[in-house]
Amino acid sequence: MQLANTLGLYAFLSLIPLIIIYLRKPKPVEKIIPSLMFLIKNQKDTTKHSFFQKLLRNLVFLLQLLALSLMAFSIASPYIMTSEAVTSQNTVIIIDASASSQTVSNGKTRFESSVDIAKGYLEGKVSIIVVSESPETILEDGAKNQALSLLQTLEPRDTKTNLESALYEAESILADRKGRIIVISDFIVEDINELLKAKRILSSKGIDVKFISTWNKAKNMGIIDLDVNKHNTVAYVKNFNDDAEITVALVKDGSALETKSKKITAKSTEIFNFETPTGISEVTINSDDDLKLDNTAYISAPLKKQIDALLITNAKTSYLMKALQSSKDINLKITEPPIVQGIESSEVIIISNIDGSLILPGTIEEISREVEDGKSLIITAQGDINQIDILWLLPVELNEKANNTKACIKVINEFTKQFENNKCFAIAKKYFKAVPKNNTISVIEADDSSPLVSLGKRGKGNIIYYGFIDEETDFKTQTSYPVFWNELLNFLAGAGDIRNYNFRIDEKPLIDKIGIYDNGNKIAVNLLDEDESDIAKETIAFDEQGFVSGISEEKVAVNLDVYLIIFAIIIMFFEIFYIKLRGDL
Repeated sequence: MQLANTLGLYAFLSLIPLIIIYLRKPKPVEKIIPSLMFLIKNQKDTTKHSFFQKLLRNLVFLLQLLALSLMAFSIASPYIMTSEAVTSQNTVIIIDASASSQTVSNGKTRFESSVDIAKGYLEGKVSIIVVSESPETILEDGAKNQALSLLQTLEPRDTKTNLESALYEAESILADRKGRIIVISDFIVEDINELLKAKRILSSKGIDVKFISTWNKAKNMGIIDLDVNKHNTVAYVKNFNDDAEITVALVKDGSALETKSKKITAKSTEIFNFETPTGISEVTINSDDDLKLDNTAYISAPLKKQIDALLITNAKTSYLMKALQSSKDINLKITEPPIVQGIESSEVIIISNIDGSLILPGTIEEISREVEDGKSLIITAQGDINQIDILWLLPVELNEKANNTKACIKVINEFTKQFENNKCFAIAKKYFKAVPKNNTISVIEADDSSPLVSLGKRGKGNIIYYGFIDEETDFKTQTSYPVFWNELLNFLAGAGDIRNYNFRIDEKPLIDKIGIYDNGNKIAVNLLDEDESDIAKETIAFDEQGFVSGISEEKVAVNLDVYLIIFAIIIMFFEIFYIKLRGDL
């Protein structure tokens, strides 16, 4: 025991007046009493000469002496040094809230078990990090009651986990303070070695890091991947346990459109192929397993499956005609001037290889009015396009012909993204030099910056100038040619790429639950993560002795003055009780 204030020992001088008061003999008082009473009094005195009777007579003095001594000693601020774990001062708890934490065992999820375990580590200043795709600090240097309240409100997310980042965030919370980090997880991670490496780094800095596993034996069969296109959907279902028969259903509006059953052997994957329905639908499996999250995958598809397109041409056949006819996305109608039918019922109108002398007056004007009302128009270049009364409708000003140029992408968008890695993708032997009109975007250009594909506006509609003369370019023979036309018409019709409607949850960092979301378009968000679905994979046993930092305890001063004062107060209350019991009060 040591003293923080040795001058406080002078307070013991207060005991001197107390002792003097009790040692002081009272002055005798003369009284006349009968001899009989004197004899009786003398008999009583002889019976009170025992040690215990003297003690009883002086107990009040002893209590006062003890209380005053304790209070005097407390002024000297005594303290003792004890060994105390540094972890009790600052505690950072990391709770795994990833998809696999929703695994159920004995009626309780791994996440619920994590929360229960965390309640046993609320010592000192408490910080809590909830980790899924990224760590989130929900409490920093809080009290135990704050931590308990927050733990009751936590819910798991439908994402993978990132424990390594959470460890380094916990280190930043502790800063230079001593403390401990408690990681509670099933430790289903992509690379366990990176996590162990992070733990060793923190332990070497004097931070006590403890891993607590919530893993338990579990069975699962889940949808680990989903390939959605406009016409077909392929679901990949993996069995993480023993051989089992599985039924997979395509469900829309609560009714099964199609069901398929297969036997999936242990640790293997089977493919289930369905026709993609329009709108919102689901792929579900009937597995009675311990993780329900991956038993359903959502699908979102644009409501219109085909684009009504009208090709106005005098050619009996062409590369363009074949490309459009080969697309499942395009409902193509062909009309031959001078009779042009189907303008009003088409979303996209294409003018290609026409005989200008056969165009009836008013036909181009009618097409222009439809474009102004919202339809889309594509005009393709041809050798005599300068002689056709259509130039006023083009989004570019045409000049003379030129020879030999590369065609290079200038704008990456929905219909040019296939050329992103090969931006100069074709050679044109002949083309028209051109200059974009106002508000026209050059998407593909020649060497002299003449637009070969450009996008302009007219009223509410779009006009595309396709400057390739197919007979004079190698583009028509490339496999990318029909893809380009398919994507271009989808772009103009506003159908969009179905891949822009269906996402893995890790592709949407602001979303932590799977399902359907409306952000103008209804999008489907799914887990589709084999690692998170593999809940049966046993995690490694952690060797805690390998992470001992060697400084998990330190000497801490425990002040005794408060305890001494409390004890003195208790003695004084006992003194009052004793005096009352004796009858002096």
